[in-house]
Amino acid sequence: MKKSSFNLSKLALAVSTTLILAGCFSDNDNNETVPEPPTPTQNVAVPPVAAAVQAGALTINIADLTGQPLPDSVTAMISFTSNEDGLLSGGGEELTDSDKSTTGSAFAFTVESIPAEGSTYEFIISAEGYLNNNASITLSSTDNIGAKEVRLTPRELSDSDVAVAAATEAVSSLKGESGEDVTVTYDPSTGLSLDGADKIVLKQEIDSSKANIAVGSATVKLKNGTKFLDKDGTALTSAPQMTLAYFANEATRNNTETEDNALESSSLDAFPGGLSLSVTAPNSDTEQVEGSFTSGGFVAIELVDDEGNKVSTFGEDEGGEPISIEVAMQVDKNTLNPCPVTYDEASTDSLSAQAEANGYANGVCTLESPTSRDLAVNDIFPVWSYDEDTGKWSFENYGLVKDSGAANTFDVEVSVNHLSYWNLDYFTYQIGASKCPGNTLSFNVVDVNNDPNTLRADLLIEAKGYRQRIYNYGGNYSEGTFRNPPSFPASIKFIRGSKNVLDGIVGEASADGVVSKLSFDNLCDLNGKTIKLNVTPPTMVSQQFKSQLVCSNTEDFDVDASPVATPAIVYIYDTSWMWQGRVYTGANGLGNFNLEEGSNYYVGYFNYTNYSWNVKEITASNTVENLDIPTICEVEEQPITGGTGSTGSTGGNG
Repeated sequence: MKKSSFNLSKLALAVSTTLILAGCFSDNDNNETVPEPPTPTQNVAVPPVAAAVQAGALTINIADLTGQPLPDSVTAMISFTSNEDGLLSGGGEELTDSDKSTTGSAFAFTVESIPAEGSTYEFIISAEGYLNNNASITLSSTDNIGAKEVRLTPRELSDSDVAVAAATEAVSSLKGESGEDVTVTYDPSTGLSLDGADKIVLKQEIDSSKANIAVGSATVKLKNGTKFLDKDGTALTSAPQMTLAYFANEATRNNTETEDNALESSSLDAFPGGLSLSVTAPNSDTEQVEGSFTSGGFVAIELVDDEGNKVSTFGEDEGGEPISIEVAMQVDKNTLNPCPVTYDEASTDSLSAQAEANGYANGVCTLESPTSRDLAVNDIFPVWSYDEDTGKWSFENYGLVKDSGAANTFDVEVSVNHLSYWNLDYFTYQIGASKCPGNTLSFNVVDVNNDPNTLRADLLIEAKGYRQRIYNYGGNYSEGTFRNPPSFPASIKFIRGSKNVLDGIVGEASADGVVSKLSFDNLCDLNGKTIKLNVTPPTMVSQQFKSQLVCSNTEDFDVDASPVATPAIVYIYDTSWMWQGRVYTGANGLGNFNLEEGSNYYVGYFNYTNYSWNVKEITASNTVENLDIPTICEVEEQPITGGTGSTGSTGGNG
């Protein structure tokens, strides 16, 4: 504005001088009309338009196996396998491709309306260099801001505290079963040609340094003549690279972990879709049934050539039969079997026939009250495959548990004729009367003083091959809800910073002031109870945020517009970048989240004008934190009038 004032003063001086000179040197008395000086103008920013508040929001945080954001160089993609009815961008606009990719390790969507029966959105997250994962979020009129963290596993994982082993190698460099060198050639019409062995293998094994957490391995075997066809049945023109990732089930940890400890990151956290899920119901092609997987471990196998073409099937042999590959898994002997059915070696019936006759239908346990026990030789183990395009698990066949003589593991080997993620899993669900009303259990949580809990701690439900961590991203830590609890015996802890802080159940002997885990034959016995945590409440503040649009193109105008309040999606992280929760601010831009007073946090807020995330570091307090969302504002040229202008004015000079 100083520039405008200076120009106006010079103009006034020039006009005054002209008038004086005209009066002194006029040779007649005729008064000629002096032209009016031009009206000075200034460029004024037009206030930006706020987004409209929507009925709800979806907040999805993307993390690696340890809960850390992906590198900024990685672009994550989201694809919805359910319909997208009512789904809008983070700014309330129609969805575009730009809304479905991010380099900020987070997605933000709003929802135009939520029907009375609620809305469920199912989706798959992918990123280059990582294996896909899927999840779902359900919204209702009372729970309209959904939150989910999806963890992705790197394709290369040589050193990690998590019980996962992963590697990528060229098929042409693989060795034989005994480690012998093999000359590998490939022809699109005839497939693999192996000189020096009948099969080549890639094996991934949990490192012995993690033996107190997990044991096991997975081996993929390719035989002579194996072909590589994509999903359209077209042969790859060159031999691919193979990625093999083995996820152990950490059954050993359930026996070795002390009651006061709780593992922050688990291989089971990266299980596609989680272990509480739905599959096709027994004796049905369309209906779904909710239940739980108890895992013996799973493997992700991918074969991709240099052009990005993925192998789907392996062609046919000379007799017209589908060619298969072998997947051999070593399974932890501590694994829980919640639906024991034993193979009878003396019977003439096939493995599949015996399974279906004695307690299974399409891989789903049909026993109403099975007695859980540890895995044993000759147990039947259902085998499932995962479709990356649909994000669904499908039953494939049955495997047989065998004793290889190993001290800590059993063997299960299966032949597969298409490529997928493969999983040994017992699927069980509540048969007959539901053990929990609405298949949901709810509970209250108090602190050491028996006051409503204000400190975040996540419910952890575990068995030997099962784990479900119930994250609370809403900020109310005095209540908990868990849908689709397992039907088999399980234990619970409350995890905070790799420690269990669970004392017990109020009014019961377990609430004795000593941290412990609680075990349940029927987890629904927890429904309606009050859980006591052994935590001293810190001083909390209801940290208020105000999201507002501000003009960023300051070089284009002389007079700025005042900030405009707008709804926005806000994420809160601790200083180690672990996701703490989310806020969807209102029409006035205001929203709040309970934080520990004086502690530092990172706040990420979505800029829906350019599909990016802004980050601000804060110290939690009672002071409102302004979250400025920069946007390019339109500019209007306006006359400078007396006494106006946010940067000053010369008023009535002249």
